[in-house]
Amino acid sequence: MKTLTKKAVKRVPSWDELKEMFRETDRKFQETDRKFQETDRKFQETDRKFQETDKRFQETNLQMLETEKKMQKTDEQVKETCKKLSELANSFTSQTGHIIEGLMEPSAMRMFQERGYNINRCWKNFNKYVKDLDKRLEVDLLLLDDEIAIIVEVKTNCTCKNIDHFVSQMQSFKEVCPEYADKKILLAIAAINYDREALQYAHKQGLFVIRVSNDNVFSLDPTDGDKLLTL
Repeated sequence: MKTLTKKAVKRVPSWDELKEMFRETDRKFQETDRKFQETDRKFQETDRKFQETDKRFQETNLQMLETEKKMQKTDEQVKETCKKLSELANSFTSQTGHIIEGLMEPSAMRMFQERGYNINRCWKNFNKYVKDLDKRLEVDLLLLDDEIAIIVEVKTNCTCKNIDHFVSQMQSFKEVCPEYADKKILLAIAAINYDREALQYAHKQGLFVIRVSNDNVFSLDPTDGDKLLTL
């Protein structure tokens, strides 16, 4: 015989228990909604901070652009100031050179006359351009007698490089100025200051050397006539 098993009967919650279950579920829903609201508030706060950060980045970028603009303007002002200073320095150097040339003219004639050269005329700021040769010569002082011409280069400060340039330029003197082809051409350098090696170098190159003596007047250094450079 089969034994009949009695099925367990599931108990139905009472009304009070159901109400309590509903209250618990509602409480959980409210708690979940509160958490959602808190999360949403945090998201909104984060978004606000992101917006503030973005605004600060934009302000910083604007400030950087403004700073760059001011730096460019300052750079332009510095360049303009440097340009004006350079122009002023060049003008001062040029004016100083003209003053020295003006003082040198009578002194040079006197000094060479005292050395026995029959200097009877002087050209200041002599220059000549030959179009066919495309060459230009500029001479500070050109001292002349019937047989010789002495070309004087006047410098405020003299370097070995200045001397080399002067000698090189004067190599074409007779080509540019054929009217002096029958004269013996001698070179002289005159300066207020000489670099440490320039004074000795000028003598070595066979130039007359004019400089300021201890009593603050121009003087012509002793020279060996046999060693003078002749063009």
